[in-house]
Amino acid sequence: MNTNTHNPNNRSNDQVKVNKNNPQFFEYEHSPIKNFMRVGHDYFEKIYKTDRYGIIRQELKVRKKSELISDFGQELVKQIKKYKDFILVPDNINYKEVISDCYNLYQPFTHKPLEGDWKWTKIFLEHVFGEQYHIGLQYIQALYQNPDKTLPILVLVSKERETGKSTFIDWLTSLFGSNMIIIDSKHLLSNHNAIIARANIIAIEETFIDNPKLMESIKALSTQKTITVNPKYVQTYTSPFFGKIIMASNNERTFIKIEEEEIRYFIRKLTKPKITNFNILDDIINETPAFVFSLNSLPKLNWNRSRQLFTKDELQNDFLSKVKDESKSRLYHELYEIFANEFNTNSKNRLHVLYTLKEIKEAWFNNNPKVDSTEIRKVLTDEFGFNNHKNTIRYGLQNQKIGKPYIIERSFFENDIININENLPPPPPIMP
Repeated sequence: MNTNTHNPNNRSNDQVKVNKNNPQFFEYEHSPIKNFMRVGHDYFEKIYKTDRYGIIRQELKVRKKSELISDFGQELVKQIKKYKDFILVPDNINYKEVISDCYNLYQPFTHKPLEGDWKWTKIFLEHVFGEQYHIGLQYIQALYQNPDKTLPILVLVSKERETGKSTFIDWLTSLFGSNMIIIDSKHLLSNHNAIIARANIIAIEETFIDNPKLMESIKALSTQKTITVNPKYVQTYTSPFFGKIIMASNNERTFIKIEEEEIRYFIRKLTKPKITNFNILDDIINETPAFVFSLNSLPKLNWNRSRQLFTKDELQNDFLSKVKDESKSRLYHELYEIFANEFNTNSKNRLHVLYTLKEIKEAWFNNNPKVDSTEIRKVLTDEFGFNNHKNTIRYGLQNQKIGKPYIIERSFFENDIININENLPPPPPIMP
């Protein structure tokens, strides 16, 4: 834990030290206005609060010039530090508070690297990332060394309790302090988004998102480069955005809809830890200096392979596939069962079957007015990825049919087809 008990808000012993030779000069560090600043035409006070993790977090509160003059007098108010604007430049290693006369909203990384043992941290990360441990370690390395880069949305899921989802988020919060926030998903749609705009890591706990607008907001935030900031009582402005999103959910397959071609998610399903340690959070927090030291010893990350560091193949796992499958429409799942059954029964010896939209409608949905040809076309094209013939052809056993059928490939259903004969005869010829 952070044992630093100094609070910059405590000014009980602060005194203004005036230079006898220059009454206008004072030692700013001990001034009662040291936590105030002016950005553009607006005045702010830096407020410091200690959170439940023992981390001192800085907040900026708008103040009126008239009140400052009333509290401190005209002369002291004139000495308040002035900045041209806010700026956001994430850097955990070579941090600068002021850049080009602008105040950096990113906060300094407080942990100092120190060589040592990080046994429990390694055990914990192996539990969270499993067979993708090295990818997980690179993910943490990127958060530390490259906070200005884009990363995939990390999602931790488990319907079981005490699997480590909250512990992981708590640990990251202790690691990155004021540059990380934990919010409810509804805050992403709030009119006032200053806290989100300046955050480098945005953790959303207990997530279940079925609001399309919210889904789009999350996907947009994960890759967007700028954000329009709408703080309370301050004029709206545009700022660079570097936020990385982490989600935790008890809904293993339905926490959000993920389309088949989506490449922005890194999903891990957590189980009960194999090693029980009821003090795991304290232990890994105490290992922070050693862990940071180890991050600095890792090979440099290669950002040339993907804009989000990792390739699609590296992020692929069974958990992602299951969520993508669950995200598909009800009609997709109905058609999947229909086609798989077709290959298991009537078309055991076919590499593919051909159906027009009209045939599918009449064969299986003729009595269902809610399913029309337009919806069937959309599911076949967008969710299955099947294509139809662009030109009219003859098809069927005796080429007795004429139309523009869709090609339903047997290989798509191979996991659910029994008695597959590898020496299948060729399909019936297709006549133009």
